[in-house]
Amino acid sequence: MKELTPKQEAILSFIEGYWEKHSISPSYKEIQDHFDFKSPHAVTKHLKALERKKYITMRKGRNFTLARSILPLRIKEKEVPLVGKIAAGMPVESVENLEGRWDLSFIGIDNSNREYFALSVKGESMIDAHILDGDTVVIKKQQNVRENEIAAVLWNDEATLKYVHRKKDSISLVPANETMEPITIHPGNTDLFRILGKVVTVIRQY
Repeated sequence: MKELTPKQEAILSFIEGYWEKHSISPSYKEIQDHFDFKSPHAVTKHLKALERKKYITMRKGRNFTLARSILPLRIKEKEVPLVGKIAAGMPVESVENLEGRWDLSFIGIDNSNREYFALSVKGESMIDAHILDGDTVVIKKQQNVRENEIAAVLWNDEATLKYVHRKKDSISLVPANETMEPITIHPGNTDLFRILGKVVTVIRQY
């Protein structure tokens, strides 16, 4: 990203602050009034400069002067992408299509470094760990987890949520449901196994 002028930085900070407070961007008129610009043309000039420098993206509405469609990308980059479903049960085919973005700053998760992603849970193999069908889990990307940490893993191109127990000659993917059996990965198949990251929080919508 290119460096901003002091006025451009002030306008961007105003847009970001407004976005964080209202979950929408300010109108052109609100920007004009806040900075005491004499005409909307000055707002347009600065916004186009911010868009050109890739700090915002703009979408025109029918009423251009009232369009609330200025997306501050520095805010957007902090959001956690929801990228599909993961099985808490039998593995399901890996899904990595972006389904939305969540602002989780209210629970202290800042994704500016892009180290988090979220997955919807399908199945009941982790119910004893209080992860239910329909929950959303937030995953921190990492290649290894401890035995008491819940991992999102890929096994044979399928995604699942389990405890990972490494043994001398195999890997066990262990559910948190006493009615279900672990999945055992034998030597020779470990190249088909990969840890995506560990579960750091569970979100449940009522």
